[in-house]
Amino acid sequence: MTSAISNYLKLQGPNSFVTKEFEFKAEFLSMAGKETGGRFAKTAIRMRAIRRASAYPTPEAFCKFLGITRSRLSNVENGFVISRGLQDIIVSKLPWISRSYLVDGDEDALTGFTLQKLAPLLIEESDTTAPRSRSKGAAR
Repeated sequence: MTSAISNYLKLQGPNSFVTKEFEFKAEFLSMAGKETGGRFAKTAIRMRAIRRASAYPTPEAFCKFLGITRSRLSNVENGFVISRGLQDIIVSKLPWISRSYLVDGDEDALTGFTLQKLAPLLIEESDTTAPRSRSKGAAR
């Protein structure tokens, strides 16, 4: 009797509904989280460059200008996906930035002046060798 149950479970395992349901759910959990690369994800780099190129280069001033919390901006700048609502806010308050650039990096929708302004900032933000200070006093 034990061997019959064991054989039945071996046959049922890979084809069972529960296994497929778990695989299906696991596939979508990763899509809702962080982009690969964290702080150096392409969207995070573009977001930091956009903030620095704006009239409000500090995170606090930029958040106040956009009307969002500091943690929401920090999440995006550290690799979390930009929500559609935040995309709407950024595109409406910063008309020189397009949604396609913000999300996909499509530079065709930007003006030459904007590209020139963002280019050096993108290089700085994507430099993984530059040390990052955690406090204002540490840079001395």
